[in-house]
This record gives sequence, structure tokens and C-alpha cells, in this order.
Amino acid sequence: MALALTAMASAPTTTRYRVDQTLSQEVDASSAGQGKQFLTFHTTSFITVTLKDSAGGKAMRVVVDSMLGDSTTPIPKAVFDSVRGTAYGSFVTREGRPGRLEATSATPAATQVQGLLSDFFPWVRAGLRPGESWADTTVTTTGEGPDSVTVRRVTNYRAGAPEPKQPRKAVRVATDYTADVAGSQPTPSGPARIEGTGKGKGSYLVSADGQYLGGEWELSSALRMSAEFTPQPVPISLRQVTRVSTIK
Repeated sequence: MALALTAMASAPTTTRYRVDQTLSQEVDASSAGQGKQFLTFHTTSFITVTLKDSAGGKAMRVVVDSMLGDSTTPIPKAVFDSVRGTAYGSFVTREGRPGRLEATSATPAATQVQGLLSDFFPWVRAGLRPGESWADTTVTTTGEGPDSVTVRRVTNYRAGAPEPKQPRKAVRVATDYTADVAGSQPTPSGPARIEGTGKGKGSYLVSADGQYLGGEWELSSALRMSAEFTPQPVPISLRQVTRVSTIK
């Protein structure tokens, strides 16, 4: 019996998710004589997540089953097609805190779409109690060298009452967060410095046994781009809406 229970505890769990994201950007380049520029696009990703017991927590493996974007998405369709089957790895601590998602093979396609998946998995753990609250600080850098951005985010969590209308017993966790952004980016006119702040809120569901059941949240950022080719900093407004759902 002891051996059977040990085997059950260590068995990997696999869940499929759908990740929908809408990203909107407004660049006010009036000071550079180019007026305002707008971009909005939507992407949908289908992924398979496997969690396996490991020392101090769980090893997480994320495989892209498919990914697509609408007609305005700046990422080429060929990139979405070639990323199918790409795997990413991370680690979830015993407390439920997920680590940074890293591609297991650093192909150009995997790197280009990594940002679309980086925030899909929140803090989850079994036995969350209504009213329980905690906070977390993360520092994430994407890219490298002159094309990199670092985001320092402070997130507050609070578990609410059990959700009676869900097919499985689950608790909804509400989140709100603030962020500081700093980095650099090459442009056709020369290098540019990016800095600013962000804020957001959302919520997600966690089952009694600690399974992530999906959620939704949004993030708004107010950034400034400074460079020699523009006399004044260029304001950049970003809004990102993410919705995650499980697939049976």
C-alpha cells in the first residue's frame, strides 16, 4: 500500500490550455513629426502542460500544440507554424510559485513567441483558504544586450470564497500588481531607451487539489522612449488582455 501511494503521488499531471491574448499599442511620435501610430492584434495558443514531482516542487514542461494570430499580428504566420511542437521548461516551487519559462531549444521562433506565454501560469497551490493573502516580487528580463527589457513586478494575491458554479470545487484568487519597466531597443533610426510603469489586475481559479483551471487579467503600461533622433521622449501606451481556459 505504501508503495502504491508513493507511485500515485509522483505520477505526472497533464492539462491542456487555451491562451487568448489581445495586445494594443499606441505610439505618440508627434514630437518626431510622425503623428500617432496604433496597433492592435490578437493571438490564440493551444498548449499542453505537464507537471512532475521534483525535489522542492514540480518540474513544468509546456509544449505548443498550435499558435495563430489575426491579420494584424506583426509576427509572421511562418513563425507560428514553425513553433508547433516547441517545448518550454520551468519549475514550480513547493509553495506554488512558478519560475521563468525558458525554451528548451533556443530557436528564433521559440524566442519570438516566448513573451506570449510567459505569464499564462500564475501562483497556484493546494488547500488555499478563503481570505488568505500574500505578495510576491519578480524581476524578468527578455532579450539581451541592446535589445532587452527588464520588468520588476510586485503582485498582491487574495483568495476569495469557493466558486459554487464551477464544475469542480475551486477558489478564485484575485490579483493586482504594479511594475517598473526599463530597457533598450534598436530602431531603424538608432538605439532607444525604454522606461516607464505598469499596473494591472485579474483573477484565476485553483481547484482544491492545486490545479490551475484558468483565469483572466489585464495589464496597462505607460512607457517613454528616449533617443537622439527625437527631441522629446515618445510616449508609448500598451494594454494586454489575457484569458486562459482549460480544454477537456
